[in-house]
Amino acid sequence: MEFLALTASLWRRWPSWSLALLILPGLSGQELVPSGTIAPAAKPAATVTTGNTYRPLTRHERWHGYLHETILGTQPALQISGTALLDHIGHAPTEWGVGFHGYTHRLENRFYSAMIDGSVHYSLAAMLHHDTRYLRSHDRRAVSRVGHALERTLFTYDQSGQRVFDVSGLAGIYAGTMIPELWHPRGYSPLHQGVQAGNFGVMFTAGTNLIQEFRPDIEHLFAKKRNN
Repeated sequence: MEFLALTASLWRRWPSWSLALLILPGLSGQELVPSGTIAPAAKPAATVTTGNTYRPLTRHERWHGYLHETILGTQPALQISGTALLDHIGHAPTEWGVGFHGYTHRLENRFYSAMIDGSVHYSLAAMLHHDTRYLRSHDRRAVSRVGHALERTLFTYDQSGQRVFDVSGLAGIYAGTMIPELWHPRGYSPLHQGVQAGNFGVMFTAGTNLIQEFRPDIEHLFAKKRNN
């Protein structure tokens, strides 16, 4: 609680600097949520996709997923800081300047973008009772697994385990890229640069799904080489 109070105080005076306090715990894998507040999310079984074995998300798992995958976990922390660095190297937009001040401005932008994306995605998914997890394919054939990962970019599961169009996921991606264009310099448009960035976000999600599908196999392969 003291950490959150300090962050809130700094945010009122130095919004850019306080972002670092929000992101640094994620870089070390720490969570800002007290352990007794939200139940830890159970990891989805590697082979569960649809059918009678499908287990829908609980309310606690939704909250934990929202917090952990939006700003408080290691992955979003690296993604926010990394994409802000790429923006900074590419001077996008140039009006935000260079140096540390320019980077923190771009870091703020990416932070807000991630917040919008996650908030739209998880709130809409809760309303529609859609799954926000990535569940690996039960089929062990490589081609089928690639197809499953790419298909998950556009489709998810409802409470009964039936495949449905992932309205919430796509809405989050495009909201997170289009809305931030409203505070960009003149010449940036939600319907131009925002949609373009959203299209890239969909492709990025497809790549992330592929990594999640094959990561256990890659980790097993590296572990086997180390043991040998």
